[in-house]
Order: sequence, then C-alpha cells, then structure tokens
Amino acid sequence: MHVRMNMLVGDPARLDEATRYLEGSVRPHVEAQPGTRGIAVLTNADLGVCVIASYWDTADAMAASEQAVEVPRKELTELISGTVTVEHYEAAVFARRSRPPTGAGVRMTRIDADPAHLDAAIVEFRNTGVPALMQMPGLCSTQFLADRETGHCIAVTAWQDHAALAAGRSGVATLRTDLAAVTHTQVRTVEEFTLRFSSVREGDTRSLIERNIELWNTRDRAGWMALADLNRLELRAPGGVELSGQDAADTIWTMWNEAFPDNRLEIVTIHADDRGGVHEGRFVGTHTGTLRTPAGEIAPTGRVLDARFCGVYEVDNGKITSTHLYFDQADLMAQLGLAPG
Repeated sequence: MHVRMNMLVGDPARLDEATRYLEGSVRPHVEAQPGTRGIAVLTNADLGVCVIASYWDTADAMAASEQAVEVPRKELTELISGTVTVEHYEAAVFARRSRPPTGAGVRMTRIDADPAHLDAAIVEFRNTGVPALMQMPGLCSTQFLADRETGHCIAVTAWQDHAALAAGRSGVATLRTDLAAVTHTQVRTVEEFTLRFSSVREGDTRSLIERNIELWNTRDRAGWMALADLNRLELRAPGGVELSGQDAADTIWTMWNEAFPDNRLEIVTIHADDRGGVHEGRFVGTHTGTLRTPAGEIAPTGRVLDARFCGVYEVDNGKITSTHLYFDQADLMAQLGLAPG
C-alpha cells in the first residue's frame, strides 16, 4: 500500500470550511479513482495545519491519480490561504485493532533512517513496536510509512480520543526511544492532530465489505457508490432482479432507503478472501415509505422489519464488481403483515 501525504498550512479560521470541502467534494473524487483505498483528513486547529493522506494499492495507481487531484489541491490551498507540501510513502506496516472514530487523536512521529538499513527498521517496528502499541489502552491503529529513497519515515498512531492520546504519551515516548536506539534512527518531530474523517481501509476484502456497510448506514451515497466498479457491476436479488452498472447501484440504494428511511445493516459474520466475500447480516428498519419491487409497489405499513439476509460479493482491483443478495421473501411479507406468519 502507498500513501500520498499532503500537508497544508493556512488560516486556522478556514479549517472547518476546508474540511467540509474535503469530505463533500474531494473524498468522493479521490475514491472514484482506480486503486484507491480511501482518504484520511487530520487537522491541528490551533496551528491551521491540515493533513490529507490518500491511500493506494500500488505506487502506479498513486502516480496515475496525480493529475486528477491537482485541481482539488489547488482549490483547497486557495481556500485556506495557505501553502502545501506533498510527500509519497510506502505503507510498510499497517495494523488496526479498531477503526479510529471521528475526533480520534492522532500522533505522527517523523523519523530519519539510513536507506540502506530501512528494511531492518521496518522489521523492528513490526515485530517490537506494533505488539507493544497494541497493548496500550485506547490505541486504535498504527502505521509505519517509509520513503525508501530518502529514508524519511512517519510512525502514525491513532487513539480512541484525545484523552487516550494524552495517556499514552509516556509509554510511547519510552518505546520511541528504545526503537530509535535499536534501529539507529533519529526522531525529527512529534506532531499531534485530530482525525476529522477517514475512509481508509486496509485493502483486504473484509475491510471493503465493512466499509460498504458503514457508508450505507451513514447514508453516504456517493461514498457507497465509489466502492463499486460501476462499469462492471452486476446485481442479482430475489424477485428476479438482475441489473448492471450504475442502474444496479441506484436501484438497490433507492429501493430500500426510500421504503425504510431509518434502516440499518448489522453484521452477523463476514467471510472473505482476495476474490470476494460473504456477509451474513440483519436489515432493521421501519416501513414508512413505498417499497418498489419488481412485482409492484407496497404501500407503507408502519411495521418494523428485522430480516436476515446474505450478500455475496465479487471483488477486483479493490472494487466490488458483483453483488448477489439473498433473503426470505415470505418472511419479509409476513413481517410487514401482508402474508401469514
């Protein structure tokens, strides 16, 4: 996995406006690019610093996206009346215990290493640093980003909140000193930020399915659509539904969100490999809108639906290319009071 790190420094009073622009306009644009694994935005409100990190499957995918992000980067820099620097890294280590929530505390430690001995430093961080960090209360995830040409590295830790970030400072400082001594690296700076939002996933199919569910539950239609290859997407569902492309995604989104505006997907279990995955889940929502099915329209019943379902996904190049949905139509009708239980 590879990371493009944009660091903007500008007017602190404009950071909130910039964050809204990033989440509403830049994030869907970046996530629509081939090979993306999402974007994270960090800010230091006191200093007017904004870090935008986009994650990519390969260095080639990151390079190919460069032209697509030039205009948004320029617009964002003008928006905060600031300057921007761009850095590129390999995510040599990426370990996650839980997904960091909005408002999480994030620490970035910039490190200089000898490029000739960088692999040894990466191995030491993976084998010693990660296990030690994962034992610290409130730690959500950690990364080690490396530029193999220059030896510049960034160790990133994300914490449940700023209280956990603060509580871990002493333990992390000791670990940082020990690792620097063993790896013969030099710590340049330690910086702390607030996570404004993140759509970053590890890149495996399970995290893709989890992100798909998360975006559905937050009603982020643009983000949810961006996880699929809309040029190749195929959809099959009970009732003879067979659709493809943009129409498939639009239909499934509109059908269920219009009929059950308060619906929520829950995970029972997920099984996945690099080709695809299976999500066994629950769909819970109140039938307050019209349910438009291939067999006709079902007027609102006001009943709560709590239905088990199964989604089978095929994945290619980090995008969903096929979705097959399975659920018990008779049970659905019975719960809506339209058929015998």
